Order: sequence, then structure tokens, then C-alpha cells
Amino acid sequence: MSLYLISKDSKLRSRINRQLQKGCITATNQNQLKTMRVRMHDDRFPVVLIDDTYIGQDKLPLVRKIMLQHIPGRKIILVEHPRIEQPEGFVLDGTFGMINRNCSIDQLLSCVIQAMGIHAVHEHLTDAQMQRILQQQQQTDSLGSHLVGVSEAIMTIRSIITRIAPIFSYVHIYGETGTGKEVVAQLLRHLSGNASPFVVVNCSTIPETLADTHLFGNERGAYTDAKEASPGYIARAHNGILFLDELEDMPRSIQGKLLRLLETNRYRKVGGTSVQYSNFRLITASNIPLDQLRKEHRLRADLYYRLKRLVIAIPPLRDRREDIPLLINHFLSRLEESRHPDAKTLSRMMDYPWPGNARELFHELERLSIFADQSAHELSYTEILTESVLNSKCI
Repeated sequence: MSLYLISKDSKLRSRINRQLQKGCITATNQNQLKTMRVRMHDDRFPVVLIDDTYIGQDKLPLVRKIMLQHIPGRKIILVEHPRIEQPEGFVLDGTFGMINRNCSIDQLLSCVIQAMGIHAVHEHLTDAQMQRILQQQQQTDSLGSHLVGVSEAIMTIRSIITRIAPIFSYVHIYGETGTGKEVVAQLLRHLSGNASPFVVVNCSTIPETLADTHLFGNERGAYTDAKEASPGYIARAHNGILFLDELEDMPRSIQGKLLRLLETNRYRKVGGTSVQYSNFRLITASNIPLDQLRKEHRLRADLYYRLKRLVIAIPPLRDRREDIPLLINHFLSRLEESRHPDAKTLSRMMDYPWPGNARELFHELERLSIFADQSAHELSYTEILTESVLNSKCI
């Protein structure tokens, strides 16, 4: 993924390239433009910055001229005087955008991100620019829960969350241990406008013999130790969100009752005769894909078909390594650690497969912060850390 700049203005080219971590690929004449077009066709996310002075001014409309050039990718047109009364960075449609050619680099980056997403530009960002964007991301997140990353996968997930949060009834989140399933659930909660109640249930902690009681509640005397009536998780989630984590550990004996509840919003307490009502949104999560749970007969087919309608899959950290530097910054901030890994340590962290995903990365940074040389200006491995996961044979 790259930024491409088509301009004959050397001052403009110098100003833009000087403020980017990785300069644009530029073209100043037709021969360079032909070479650029070949490269663009092999680029999954080309974003082209086109200086309108390159094309020249005559009766042929600007956008039509650009189309005749057969330039692939999204186009951001840099114009002396925008011809439309729209905010800076306005995207005309899925292909074209327009911005003043004298805009700041932050305005230009904002326009590119609006047109294509941050994954198309993150390689060009300086640390300071990346930090500002990260802070902007965090401002949209809730309760200190942040879906940190600039990878295409994370940006897609953020987009899905934004679109479905106000309207979803059921959402299933799949991801390996430590990928951030509860973070996604918290973001869905925040953006749904349904801030409370938010009832979190870890299915693996509920004994099968007491699953009915925990979920649906019980009346007094329903069983030997039931000295008082008790509401279950379902009642507590009324007018809110119920989050069932580790769905793979939910007993099959409960799954049918849960399905009926989702269909009717009605249930009975253990030992009760009256019908109770609860209206809630449901978020489920698992470490194992729904298809596999069904094949292994750990999930009823009818419940499977209901939950699979909307699935958010979180990729493991090893498949989005470009997010590791941002996660390191985020976690070190949480640890109130001002030092950062040195070049060798960061390289090892980038190469390590992180089987425990972001959670393992956090624990490793916590360990490094505690045991690294406290007099050093950077974080690096010492003899006391020889048993670290980063010294394992996984590297």
C-alpha cells in the first residue's frame, strides 16, 4: 500500500514528502506516470494525490480528465480553490476526493483516511502523527477499552461496530484467547447507546447443575439451599445487553431454553410458575468458530443458525503485526512506563508469534517494565529475563 503523488510543483512535492515517514511515489511527466500506473495495478490500496496544476485548466472538466488518464485507485485532488462548498477532506464519492493544495499535512492525512481508511496510509505516518490518530481513536472508545490498531482487519472491525451497534439484536464475536473479544463487546455496548445494564457472564464458570439458576433465577424454596428468591442474569440484563463469553462451555441443556428466550423474550424462574419478561440485546463470544462448535455437537444447530447471522472475527496478533508498535505504546501508557523497547527488543517482539495474542503482549511488557534495568533509558532484556517467552524456541 502506497501514496502516489502526481505533480510538477517541486515545492509541493518536497513539502508533502518531508512531513511523511515514507515519501510518496511521484510522477512529474507522462513517462513517469506510465511507470506509476504499472505499480498501482499491483497495489491493493493505491491512493493517488493529484495536483490539478499537472493537468492544466481548459474546458474539459477536471474529474473527466483524470478518468481519461486511466489511473487506478482512490484519487485525492489537490486544488488551488476547491470548487465545492464542503468541509476539507470531503469525499465526492467512492473514488474521488478534493482538498485545498495548501492544506496542512494533518488535513491531507485526514482526507486520505476518510477516502480509504488508515490502513492505506499508516506506513507513511511519523510516530507523532500515529500517536495523534491513536488518541483520536481512543476518544471514540469507552471505559478505557480500546480496539488499538491500524491494520486493515482492525479498521474493518471498527467500521462494522460503528454500523451495527445502534441496531443489532444478536452478535457473535470469535477470536483466539487474548485477541480482545471483550473489548469489542464493550465498544458495541458504548456505541449502541445501551450503556447499562451490561451483564457479563463467563459460561465456563457456571456449573452445569446450576446453569438454570444462574441464567434464569429461582424462586424461594426451588431447591434445598434456595432460602431466598434470586434474579438471574437474564432479569438483570433487562433493557440492556447480556454478554455470554466462552459460549463453547455453555451446557447443551441450557441452549434450547436460551433459544426459546431469544424467540419470545419470555422465561420462567427455577421453581416458578409465572412467566417473566426480559428484553435485551445479546452478545456471545467464543474461542472456537461457530461452525466447529456445531460440527463437534457442542452447539445446537438451531442456536447456531440464529447466532451465525452476524459474526465479528478478530484475527490473531501474528496476522496483524503492523499493530504491534501501536499496542506497545498503548500498553506502556497503561503501565505508566515512559521508556520504550530498544531496537533489538522491538525487533524480537515483531518476530515473535504471540500465541497468547494482545494479552500475552501486555503481560510481557509488564514483565519487561518490572525487571529491565531501571537505570536504562530504554527497555531491553537482561539476564533476569532469560526465561521470557521471547527467548523461547518459538522465535
